Amino acid sequence: MKKITAVIFAAGLAICSLIAAPKYTQDCNGGICITNIDKDSSVKVNQKVDGFKNVIAVDGKKLKKVNPVTVDLSDFSNKEVFIKLNCEIKIVDKNNRVNDIIWVINDMDAGFPTLCQQKIPSGEWVNLSGEVAVPLGEKRSLYISGSGLSLEDLTFYLKDFKITITGDGIGTADATPMNWLEAPSLKNAFKDDFEFGLAVGLNGCLNTSNVMEGLEHHVTTTTMGNEFKPDFLFNWARPGDFVDFIGEDGKAYKVPGNVPYFKNMDTCLSIVKSLGIRMRGHVLVWHSQTPHWFFTKDFTNDKNAPLVSPAEMNARQEWYIKSVLEHVAEWEAKNNRGNHIVYAWDVVNEAVSDGAGSQKWLREDSDWFRVYGNDDFIVNAFRYANKYAPKDVVLVYNDYGCASPQKCKAICNLVDHLKSVPDARIDAVGMQSHVGMDTPVTGYNSFETSVHAFFDHDVDVQITELDIANGQKKYSPIMLKAKYKEFFKMFLANKKTEDKKHGITGVTIWGLTDEGSWLDDLEMYKGHKQYPLLFNADWTVKPAFFGVLEAADEQQ
Repeated sequence: MKKITAVIFAAGLAICSLIAAPKYTQDCNGGICITNIDKDSSVKVNQKVDGFKNVIAVDGKKLKKVNPVTVDLSDFSNKEVFIKLNCEIKIVDKNNRVNDIIWVINDMDAGFPTLCQQKIPSGEWVNLSGEVAVPLGEKRSLYISGSGLSLEDLTFYLKDFKITITGDGIGTADATPMNWLEAPSLKNAFKDDFEFGLAVGLNGCLNTSNVMEGLEHHVTTTTMGNEFKPDFLFNWARPGDFVDFIGEDGKAYKVPGNVPYFKNMDTCLSIVKSLGIRMRGHVLVWHSQTPHWFFTKDFTNDKNAPLVSPAEMNARQEWYIKSVLEHVAEWEAKNNRGNHIVYAWDVVNEAVSDGAGSQKWLREDSDWFRVYGNDDFIVNAFRYANKYAPKDVVLVYNDYGCASPQKCKAICNLVDHLKSVPDARIDAVGMQSHVGMDTPVTGYNSFETSVHAFFDHDVDVQITELDIANGQKKYSPIMLKAKYKEFFKMFLANKKTEDKKHGITGVTIWGLTDEGSWLDDLEMYKGHKQYPLLFNADWTVKPAFFGVLEAADEQQ
């Protein structure tokens, strides 16, 4: 196989139009193309059937093997490959039954990967297609499973049969890397689907010309990784110059007069405006990156200082949310004719416990919980956000691990509670989507299951912080490409449209390049470099970038 591949690619032949001769040809889009199945006495090629030429016919009565159609993949043993199947199939069943056809790879270590499964009525031509990325073991085959089929009663016909295999040194994977400014625009690929974004930081990132150009080319939206969080808006300053704020209970409470500090926020807003894009605001209420003094009497950072009462905390929370939202609105009025730069806010972030149950479902290692002991701070946050945010700004509850059945259920209960409060408003759930290569995207108890659950509870979904970790496995460009493509195909299948009350309205990837990924700092991945994003450190696009584009190109 290696010898054949080397000859084909060294010559640079464009022989995708050839039907016969070599078992392997170069596909028009790169990769190895197989147009034949393994032969035995049951197989006849170049048959004329129903007016079509070059049909492959398989007589089930003459089969000497269990599986009626087989393609030997031995030449690709111990390679990580992406396999794509396309064909039309007709099955003639003498008993006129509907047969369940499964294209599968006999690789137990990889979980018997399935390319497609479909019920085929007798006597009808049906198009079959499917794809899978898989690390192949030794001497594997792709075949139609014979399990459950009465083969002696069946005749199989295949036309326009084509399998394309790429990856692990196969095909045109060694092409010259493409700079992200020269690559196709991601925002154009999804312009009719949803907001597409990349998260950034300010210094050394958003305020550099290369990143500005890249964002302008690729996104409709961005999210600041840190700059809109409470720690950053308080600028790590000691509170001072206290002023009175009148709480909902009519009482006056002291709040700092010297913070929030909006200089960096304004810089971010100005740059984003100059690029003609918008922003998600991240985040108003979070247990992390919020100073301890915000919760204590006398605004002290002393860990042993008593916490304030819920009534006083209500006033502090309302003051902070009011200050931030009114500042953004004033900036937009002054600098953008009132048009929104910040079109959505993560109002509350990560307040649900990882081990959520029916009785205890809130994160308890939080100053917010220590003050309240219940979810009042979440409800109030959405009440205050609704009070001070424009009505067309999307209000979001944001969390990680949303595909966990118990956590998903707890978030749905929270959504229901917020919906029942007259002056609160929640429009969407933000699914952070820090996922891995083994995360199930569709099917039972999958990521998509949670997406649909949130729709059923009367909210949209935004994918807010997507990255895909290789975890403790070796990084595989082709496997990451396939996983990104799988996720984006699911996002597109669930996008919001005119005929759907709810859908996915935005997708933001959490970062730009693999260099310095936050995942590298996680204890669980120590010693295993992570490559979770679409761009290399030198600003060239990775195969995963093209997986995202392929999902857009192939949507129905």
